[in-house]
Parts: sequence; C-alpha cells; structure tokens
Amino acid sequence: MSVKVYKSAKSKWNNYFLFGTLFFLFAVNFPVFFEEDVRAIIVVTSINFGLIGFLLWIFYNTKYTIKSSIIYWKSGLFYGEFDIKTIRKIEHHKGIIVPTIWKPALSHIGLIITYNKYDDIYISPENEEEFLKHLLGINPNIEII
Repeated sequence: MSVKVYKSAKSKWNNYFLFGTLFFLFAVNFPVFFEEDVRAIIVVTSINFGLIGFLLWIFYNTKYTIKSSIIYWKSGLFYGEFDIKTIRKIEHHKGIIVPTIWKPALSHIGLIITYNKYDDIYISPENEEEFLKHLLGINPNIEII
C-alpha cells in the first residue's frame, strides 16, 4: 500500500495575507506591554499568540494524502476523507470565489472535485499534474473539465 502526500500550493496573496496578519497581531500586541495591568498583558498576548499559532498551523499543515484509494485532506484542525472511486468529475478553477463548502486550499488556483452524488471540495495541490495522474490511475472514469 503506497502513501503519497501532496502539499497545498500557496499563492502569493495568501503569503501577503498571512504575514500581514502576523505583523498586525504583533503590532497590536506591542502597546499592551505599556499597560500596568499584568492580566491585560497576559490575556491579549495569549489570544494573539493563539491566533498566530492557528494561522501558522493552517499555513504549514495543509496537505492531501492518498493512501490506497482514499484521499485524506487536512488543514489545521480541519480534516476529512473520501474515496477516489466515488469521484465523478474534477474541474480546474482559478479565482477567489469558489463555489464549494470545503476549501482546504491555500491558493486561488486549484481543483474542484465532485464526488458521491452532490459532494464537492476545493483543493490546490502543488503538483497538480502528478496529483491528477495519480487519481486517474486509481479511477480512470473521472471526467476532467
């Protein structure tokens, strides 16, 4: 049983957003250190570092793992799985607005995978061609749009 892990592609806009947000959270935290109330410092610093940790967790841990005929996806504390044999179609998508509920992706260029009868998910593997080749090797009936 082979296991292949595909990391999510990261668009430059997500990089700007992440590092801008991190800078903002550090900047907001800085004036708190001039407060005399130690509890305020602890609370604000804890909340900000918790948010920073959560964002970094999502940014560096969004991935898609193919193990036998199952895709396992993970993005921070969110995760799920589905069977590759239930995939009906895959659409290439480029744009900020994605018409799916689940979007464990870090790029605005990716794939909308429709599986089962009405389920879909948006993902953005770094090596899209290799990912699609792997899926088609398991389920050659997938319609690529």
